[in-house]
Parts: sequence; C-alpha cells; structure tokens
Amino acid sequence: MDQSIFPFILIFIAMIVIAFSLIFYVRRKGKNSKGVYTAKAMEFITKKYPSIDTSNIKCVEFWISGGALGKTDVALVAYNDEDMYLFSVLPQPIPGFYRIISNEESDWDMVYYPMTSIEQAGFDEKKKHFFLVIKGESIKLKIRKRNTFQEDQQEEINDFFATISQALQKNTALNV
Repeated sequence: MDQSIFPFILIFIAMIVIAFSLIFYVRRKGKNSKGVYTAKAMEFITKKYPSIDTSNIKCVEFWISGGALGKTDVALVAYNDEDMYLFSVLPQPIPGFYRIISNEESDWDMVYYPMTSIEQAGFDEKKKHFFLVIKGESIKLKIRKRNTFQEDQQEEINDFFATISQALQKNTALNV
C-alpha cells in the first residue's frame, strides 16, 4: 500500500471519532436539560410571527408527513386552550448554539387552527402516531419521546393530548 494514503486514512478516522463524540455529547447534554427547546421555540415564534401572542402558548415537537414521496418534516406545535399553530421548522441541536429556524424546503410554513375546528382525534394501533381531523382534513403526527434537542418531552406531550381532549369535549358540548 502506498504510504501517501495513510494520512488520509488517519484524517478520516479522526473525523469519524469527532462526529460520534459530538453526537454523544448532544444526546447527553439534551438529556440533562429541560426547557431549552420551549425557550428557543418561543424565540422563533416571536421573531418570525410577532402577531402571535405567546403569553400562554405551550410547545411540543412532532414529525409530520409532508408529501407524496414520504418526506417528513419536523413540526413545532404551539397551542393553548383556544388556538393551535403548526410550524415547519429545522431545529439545530448544537449545545451552546441551539436554534430553531424555518424550514425553507418544506411545502408549508405555518398553519393555524382554532381548537373549535378539531372534529376528531386519536391514536393508531401502536400508539406511535396521533391523528387529528380538522375541517375534514386528516393530520398524522408521529409521536416522539424526545425532541430534537434530546430533551424528554413526555410531560409536554401528555399536556397536549389533555388539551386536545378538553377541546373535543368542549366542541361536542357546543355542537361545533
């Protein structure tokens, strides 16, 4: 073997070690943090959509199917008792430089639904997906235990499901 290839092999191995070290660092850092994703999500919403009142908004992250080719987008769901917003975002989970930016490659940017427009909601058989039927349109959200910043978001997911359940009960009581 030619000796001029050894430096390239060593550089390649070093790059792999650095990449995996960064991945493990991000996972460990995320597991020990809480609330960073929500803070960055609120920052994103107030910068990009200043007309949205974020005083009582809660955030959770899902994956949503974006097109016919099976492309999946990260969906930031911001909600309260009256409103629900879906944003197509690209979270950047680098510790110290956490950011959430808009997904420019997505077919959609932001969708608003009043909670009164939710007709049905439920889980699939394996409880990996959550379905919403809003104005006759079905939305399939993939449930993720951890958000992109590797924070455990189970508490936020449970709160989202409880809010949707309350909205459905309110809608049936009002015959909406």
